[in-house]
Amino acid sequence: MGVIVYKCINCGGPLAFKAETQDWTCDYCLSQFTEEEVQQFIKKEEQSQEFSAEEQVREQEFQEKSVGYSCTSCGAEIVTDDTTAATFCYYCHNPTIIPRRLEGEFRPEKVIPFKLSKEKAAELFIAWCRKKPLLPRVFGSQSQLEKLTGIYVPFWLFDCDVSGNVQGKATKVRSYVRGDTRITETRHYRVGREGKAIFQGVPADGSKKMDDDLMAILEPFDYQDLEDFSMSYLSGYYAEKYDMDHNEVYPQVTQLLRTHMQTLLTNTIQGYSTVSIQHSNVKFHNVKVSYCLLPVWMFTYQFQGKTYVFAMNGQTGKIAGELPISKARAFAWFGGVAAGVFAILSAGGLFLW
Repeated sequence: MGVIVYKCINCGGPLAFKAETQDWTCDYCLSQFTEEEVQQFIKKEEQSQEFSAEEQVREQEFQEKSVGYSCTSCGAEIVTDDTTAATFCYYCHNPTIIPRRLEGEFRPEKVIPFKLSKEKAAELFIAWCRKKPLLPRVFGSQSQLEKLTGIYVPFWLFDCDVSGNVQGKATKVRSYVRGDTRITETRHYRVGREGKAIFQGVPADGSKKMDDDLMAILEPFDYQDLEDFSMSYLSGYYAEKYDMDHNEVYPQVTQLLRTHMQTLLTNTIQGYSTVSIQHSNVKFHNVKVSYCLLPVWMFTYQFQGKTYVFAMNGQTGKIAGELPISKARAFAWFGGVAAGVFAILSAGGLFLW
């Protein structure tokens, strides 16, 4: 089964979603179309198929018209349509990929479209690199930035009501002088707080390959930009399917919310010298979860036998990643700093010869 291609209404060429203009552009005749125009065209095409029920059509669109690829080197799994040039694996640079079908349950409900084009992402990345004096010079070069890859990362978004209470001990310490004696008075109290909170859009990435800490640094995303999922948004990008369902990521979400709720309650205990929480209880109600794709620009760089992975929020431009250090540039930089300090100290007469 072939992958889906969104064709130009005017000339029949492939359409690609452009982050900078938020529309779909044909690279052959340069026609531009809004989301409404693309959706209307897709709807007309779908009406000609024998399955008329909306849910059947949507399921068929993702299950039969999308193709998965598995890297033979590291096992990363991605999904894309045939307007994307899969020239290398964004994790290990291995160019070998094997197509295979995707199951219908991997169809997302929502998506935040890319807001930053590849050119803008490269520009921001180069500006970021220039602020890092110890990076290898080739790190931010144009040849390296060709490996910059736009990928929709699978995320689970949780909404839930949370109730909780904390109990503990607190002290008030007062010190004063009476005559020639300083007196310290300590009073002990039992303290407790209880309350409720509503949490919406708590994210947890659904990919084992994605570094959780890396994805956490890229947050927050603005969920006001969430759109109903359409395969058309994947045009020109990769999209990874989840390999951890919402039940697998739920424990880390509850731990995060439990800690946050305890902090919220504890911070309401004011006016004491010390506070020690001894017991807490947090419960979750009306938990709802949705599956969505969030935009991330990925960049991998191999330096001295190690692969460094960087990520940029495709909506806000926020960057996260571990930096490689060039020993030669580090030596030159620290040498220059040392020479400058030496010159200053020598001018001040602090070195004796």
